[in-house]
Amino acid sequence: MTDRPRTRSDAFARAEERARHLAATILAGPDMLTGEAFAPRLGLTVSDLHDVEQAHAILVLPESSPREARYPARQINATGQPFPALPALFDALGDSGWTIHRFLMQSHPELAGQTALQALRHGREALVVRLARSIAEGTFA
Repeated sequence: MTDRPRTRSDAFARAEERARHLAATILAGPDMLTGEAFAPRLGLTVSDLHDVEQAHAILVLPESSPREARYPARQINATGQPFPALPALFDALGDSGWTIHRFLMQSHPELAGQTALQALRHGREALVVRLARSIAEGTFA
């Protein structure tokens, strides 16, 4: 027998705890960099990095304090720059870094089972952006 929540608020509390645990696990990953570690990879200062972040040209996964935020190294393409499609993904899917991260890491049938990140790495940016827009519109490609 499973230990089922007794009330709706218990269920929400358990879901929130699972989400916190998953976020902490993701943020602790080896490719999750602090701003101080990520900025030099792009030839930027940390101050410049925040400007680029505000323009939605890079992906940051926020935490409870700005110092705990993490920048996934996997968003850097073969030329050493963030994928050019990132601003369009933010435009389509909204301002949440976590939403963009989830979209990039999920497999999508419309991409022949690839993740959106894999498709970006293979130069399929237009298709990835179209997929994001169709998901946001509810048309699902």
